[in-house]
Amino acid sequence: MKIILRPSMIMLLLLLITITQNSCSFLKEISTLGKCEFRVTTLENPEIAGVDVSQIRSFTDLNFVDMGIISASIFKGDLPLSFTLNVEVRNPNPAMAALNRLEYMAFIDDVQVAEGNLDQRIEIPPNGGISTIPMRFNTDLIDILMKDSRQALVNFGLNLADAGKRPTRVSIKVKPTILVAAMEINYPGYFTVKHDFSSGDEE
Repeated sequence: MKIILRPSMIMLLLLLITITQNSCSFLKEISTLGKCEFRVTTLENPEIAGVDVSQIRSFTDLNFVDMGIISASIFKGDLPLSFTLNVEVRNPNPAMAALNRLEYMAFIDDVQVAEGNLDQRIEIPPNGGISTIPMRFNTDLIDILMKDSRQALVNFGLNLADAGKRPTRVSIKVKPTILVAAMEINYPGYFTVKHDFSSGDEE
């Protein structure tokens, strides 16, 4: 029996083939990225109202000038906190892994303080290769802790890392996006980044 394919049937067949191919690529990309390990390494350049607070542990440790700058910022109705969190990604797969975009949220003492996204393709080399992703966070402590005193506001943004710049009070959740056949596909949900590649427990 001779089968005649109409143009509409041909288009449908091509569409099904494309979807099938993209699904295979999607599953492969998700599988590769899903086996990668993420960890938070260091917290750098913490600033409150533009003042470097990397060596400041409490409000009373501030010198007169810096205290004046921070107090003036509070008087104006804002208290910006910014810092950079470095996240390493290790790829144990035999093939290169990549993410096309990354959404992230930061928490201090389990309080969400900031969110952002990195619109940049990140490639992680195969066979144990590691790539570092610096994430810059900016937030306003007054918006987060509206009822707290001036000293409490400042102290909340201090002492975020230990002497080795390892974050002690900051945690992060991320949601990668991969590129499959020129189409961006979000990773299913956010996941919490650990502090060590080999540890299954959050610190």
